Amino acid sequence: MGQEARCLARIGERAGDVKALLESDELILRGDHRARIAFASLDSVEAVDGLLTLHRGGEPIVLELGPAAERWAAKIRNPPTLLDKLGVKEGQRVAAVGLTDRTLVASLRARVGLVEYDTLDAADWDHIDGADLDMVFVQIDESDDLAVLALAAQAIDQTGAVWVIHPKGRRDLKDTDVMAIGKQAGLVDNKVARISETHTALRFIIPKAHRRPR
Repeated sequence: MGQEARCLARIGERAGDVKALLESDELILRGDHRARIAFASLDSVEAVDGLLTLHRGGEPIVLELGPAAERWAAKIRNPPTLLDKLGVKEGQRVAAVGLTDRTLVASLRARVGLVEYDTLDAADWDHIDGADLDMVFVQIDESDDLAVLALAAQAIDQTGAVWVIHPKGRRDLKDTDVMAIGKQAGLVDNKVARISETHTALRFIIPKAHRRPR
């Protein structure tokens, strides 16, 4: 979501000015009050007369947001799913290669006609080379696996995307390493997403200037 607002906040009996940041799964307060409030930890969410009231553990948290209160309340009650954040839509043509997160795979299967491959073998890529897919998810666990980005680039539609999922905190497999290989494959990164506690993902697309005319 990435929305923010400066407002007066009341937590219990304490009032103060804060900068409120509305993220995809939590509300962050900075300023006179400092807090990270996970949506999952809330007991209730209300918006009345410009006041956003959150109840957590019996303690009310009130933000004076004015007209934005209703909109923020709706987004807190209905946060986007992981697939929403990844831009996966019904009817898209999607392939997944080497994914170990079975929850993510199950979610993809439920939303789209997923084609899944267990390995990064070249034979698997032969099946989807030139397939004009809307999206390809590929998991990279070792730096040597990065070479498959060039293959993935050949599998997507001119407006498609490649999501590269890789472990967090690996010195031998940093975001900058993935970005560099993506660039060599003729792609550009334009979004990052948290997949789980252990994995993150970078989205790559074909630059508009390099897309073939339809």
